[in-house]
Amino acid sequence: MKVSLRRLSFLLALAFLAAHAARLPQTLEDIDSINFAMGVERFDVAGHRPHPPGYPVFMLVAKLSTAVVSPLATGWDRDHVAAAGLAVVSAIAGALSVPVFSGFWLAVGLSPAGSLLAAVLAAAAPLFWLTASRPLTDTSGLVAAVVVQTLLIRGFSSIRDRETSLSRVLLGGAFGAGFAVGVRSQTLWLTGPLALWVFGQLLWRRRFAHAMQFMSAAAAGAFLWAVPLVYTTGGLAGYLKALGGQGQEDFAGVQMLATTPSWSLFKSAMGRTFIDPWQVKALAHVVLVLALCGLGVLAWRKRPVLGVVIVAFLPYLALHLAFQETVTIRYALPVLVPVAGLAVASLEAIGSQVAAFGATWLVAVSLAFATPQLDLYVRDGAPVFRAFRDMHAAWERSPQRPVLKMHHQVWWGVRRIIDWYGPVWDAGPQPFPGDREWLDVVEHFRSGQRRPVWFLAHLSRPALPMFDPRSVHRSSRYEFPRELQTLIGGARLDSVIWHSVRPPGWMLGRGWSLTPELAGATAQDRQASRIDATEAFLRRRPGPQRLLIGGRYLGPDNGPPVDLMVSIDERPVVQLRATPDSRWFYQWVDLPDGTAAGQDAYARLVVTARTPQGTDAGELVGLEQFDVAPVNELMFAFATGWHESEANPSTGLQWRWSSASSSIEIRGSDSDRQLVIAGESPLRYVDRAPRVTVRAGDRVLGTFSPSADFVETIALPADAIAAASGRVTIETDRTYSPSETGSPDRRVLGLRLFSVTLR
Repeated sequence: MKVSLRRLSFLLALAFLAAHAARLPQTLEDIDSINFAMGVERFDVAGHRPHPPGYPVFMLVAKLSTAVVSPLATGWDRDHVAAAGLAVVSAIAGALSVPVFSGFWLAVGLSPAGSLLAAVLAAAAPLFWLTASRPLTDTSGLVAAVVVQTLLIRGFSSIRDRETSLSRVLLGGAFGAGFAVGVRSQTLWLTGPLALWVFGQLLWRRRFAHAMQFMSAAAAGAFLWAVPLVYTTGGLAGYLKALGGQGQEDFAGVQMLATTPSWSLFKSAMGRTFIDPWQVKALAHVVLVLALCGLGVLAWRKRPVLGVVIVAFLPYLALHLAFQETVTIRYALPVLVPVAGLAVASLEAIGSQVAAFGATWLVAVSLAFATPQLDLYVRDGAPVFRAFRDMHAAWERSPQRPVLKMHHQVWWGVRRIIDWYGPVWDAGPQPFPGDREWLDVVEHFRSGQRRPVWFLAHLSRPALPMFDPRSVHRSSRYEFPRELQTLIGGARLDSVIWHSVRPPGWMLGRGWSLTPELAGATAQDRQASRIDATEAFLRRRPGPQRLLIGGRYLGPDNGPPVDLMVSIDERPVVQLRATPDSRWFYQWVDLPDGTAAGQDAYARLVVTARTPQGTDAGELVGLEQFDVAPVNELMFAFATGWHESEANPSTGLQWRWSSASSSIEIRGSDSDRQLVIAGESPLRYVDRAPRVTVRAGDRVLGTFSPSADFVETIALPADAIAAASGRVTIETDRTYSPSETGSPDRRVLGLRLFSVTLR
């Protein structure tokens, strides 16, 4: 029976390998994978090729696998060859996991059938199934660690049998414990506790010579890779310097329980460790309930088995929860091994047939969820690499070489990708860190540059409201499919938006509040006394133009009025007044031909805010609307009945609430138009679908009753808009006030709209 199960385990391993060999990734992805690929080309730990601690054993194997893949990969580009060369190592290790995990559970004390079922269940878990095709060390490191654990457990019997010499199996386990750290450093937390346990048992039995022999074998395994690694890194001082720098980088900005303990973070960490690896909560709950039952079964019937499992995996679990960034889901990979084994142990307590049926069902369900996600992962490649591929293709066709700029969050994620692509993408330093990166783009165009800017935006900051939207002629979004994000979570940069910006008709400097992000930056700038006026820049172009400027009065109800003086190149253009009586204001200003004339590329528009006594009043006003265009181009203003723009800073989602009646005012083109409004389901806030009416004056242009998230397109005939003096009103017969649920917010809200656009 054992022989047939052993054969079955290797057949399943071959099936695993075949499934993953056909699903190798097209691109690299995480920063770590880029470092590994660069290390394959030229090993230099000080230069993060790969990053410290260096992974020398893995890198040696990866060099060999890439050398094998490269001549077979006819027509593949450099990205594809590098990713596949690394992922082959993961796929082979993943295939070996079936006999390796099975051997571990046999050594621990499960039945042969139960051991095989536990191994297959762990290998079929969605996280393991996907990670076995990623160009990273997680899978190979885990399998190597479990091999060492198995050797140590099997070799421990020689101590109990009072043999006069240490068995080769135990010495092999000690050597492997040191050697496996060269595959992945975290293996130390899986093999070290068992090795220390064996070492302690030798000391307790007064077998001091054998204890030293055991530790010498472990040291020999470590020295085999450590000595060449340190030598090639410039000696011990050079290696420690590189390692220290990496350590600081690993802990910078990482939210971990050890440094920021909280109940909410603990709950998140537990969910990411035990729920997310199974992708579907229902499946995770079934497996975890069985694992908890298995924990009880072993505590009752097989305490020595439970003790071995605890020593083998509990230290890593403690490290993971306390010191690792659990949002990086792949760090939870080792936890799958004991969870799967405990789940099968509980099923075996009922009966072998129940165990076979139950485990097979769990494996089938796991694969049903995992396989489509793996297909999604390998089909297109990592989103950020797809963005760079598309940019490279467009770069070769572009008559003018673009300038690459980006948000600072993106910079930290793609700087290694830029290194990978070499001199093609020289983004240079980031002169405006934090939330003001757009100022670098402003300076680029103000200097007279005509070269377009390709701006990589973070998904939490998706829009570029600081530039004339007519100049942003491409906005492509790259991200993993939502259903895949659970298993891929924690990649240092897994999404980006590529904006292509031509020389804009206008640009904003400091002091504006068109979005919550800009309002926050303006508040910080005013607090730090970095601005005393609001500025924008208008491209010098012939012909009459139209200016829109508007905002809100932010002061108290008894605050002073604020006079807003608008000038262009120090020539007064218009003066507005904002008062607490009418907080929302906007103004159209016709600019005659020549208003923005001059020698340099852009005219400087300045808005100063003063009280009637002449004191600065910038903090009393938020300038939330701005646009400039030739008089015959389509423009519109949020006129009356609107609330301020809002946003979710973590997702980048932006919205604006309407009231019972909210209007926009249109200027420009005399042709027919369409109004497109997209919003959230009103049933989240009111008890029935509202009746929404869009009208121009007394003429009804359209009605609808949204009961779910919606996108509605309303025709705007030119004659109707002209008869209503450009005013279009959106009305809803159902409103909601947060104060009804105890909130201090007393606004009366109509529709939560994600976008209002004209076309």
